[in-house]
Amino acid sequence: MLPSVGFVAAANMPAQDRSDRRILWQVLELGGRLTWKRAVVFSMRLASHPMLTTRWLAFLGAFGDRHKLGLPHDDLIRKSVPTFLLHGASSRRRLELLMDHFDVASEVLSRRSLMALWRGTPMEMGTVGGRIENYRIELLLADHCGGRHEGAFAIRLSRQSDRCALCTVSFAFVRCGEDAYSLAIGGMQGPRGGDGKRALITATRDLGGLRPKDAVLLTLQGLASEGNASHLYAVSNDKHVINRRRRKRRRMMVADLDAYWRDRGGEPSDPFGFSLPIGDGQANEDGNRRDQSKRAFRDIGAWFY
Repeated sequence: MLPSVGFVAAANMPAQDRSDRRILWQVLELGGRLTWKRAVVFSMRLASHPMLTTRWLAFLGAFGDRHKLGLPHDDLIRKSVPTFLLHGASSRRRLELLMDHFDVASEVLSRRSLMALWRGTPMEMGTVGGRIENYRIELLLADHCGGRHEGAFAIRLSRQSDRCALCTVSFAFVRCGEDAYSLAIGGMQGPRGGDGKRALITATRDLGGLRPKDAVLLTLQGLASEGNASHLYAVSNDKHVINRRRRKRRRMMVADLDAYWRDRGGEPSDPFGFSLPIGDGQANEDGNRRDQSKRAFRDIGAWFY
């Protein structure tokens, strides 16, 4: 472990109760489980944002105790609060979004699902059959699928036969007043590799013309359907966290999020950039394969707990 990791953690972590001490020991031991590069980054974040990181770690300890979840996964300890979800937001606002996410998740998800995600275990939400292939929907930590800055959780759609990931969307639950919740989409990723475009075309045909990213969006609409909110939220091109990176890195984002949100009925809205209608999810049970696929993906989100 790098000495600075333990020194900064010990200097800034509250140690007033048992949960704080357990989190402190996890932080102290974390350096031994990280690569040298990750340990340096973690140490620098502790040194650069001591109060922010302290509040986040204290929240993790209290949240785990309150819901009897045990210690969180290391990647939640390492969560980069200063770069979370919304470009241009203050660090305090990012921390509030992250804490609100877990508070809402504790109300929406079953204890079994919450505990699995808390410990870094993916949860299978369901499977939808196409003409030839089956397609799996999983809920997992955004840190485990390339979206650690773009959200807290992620939904991943993959081809069951070979686990090829077709679309992954990172998001966070958000409060919408006292009695309502929704979610904010922070990023959307397609398949990797040279055969990605072909895989998307094949899956779209297999699902009766339903594109994988539309399938995941429908699942998210279902997941938020019981929240008494009329809209999902989504980051715009300008609000995406990739904008804090170097220009060379920003060029790697080829998707035009604004155009996609508008095509799906989205309207400009603060603070994330866009709001998208959730809709009532009604579909003709005797519709074509595309309608059947749409209903199936939305139902997976609506029935998951």
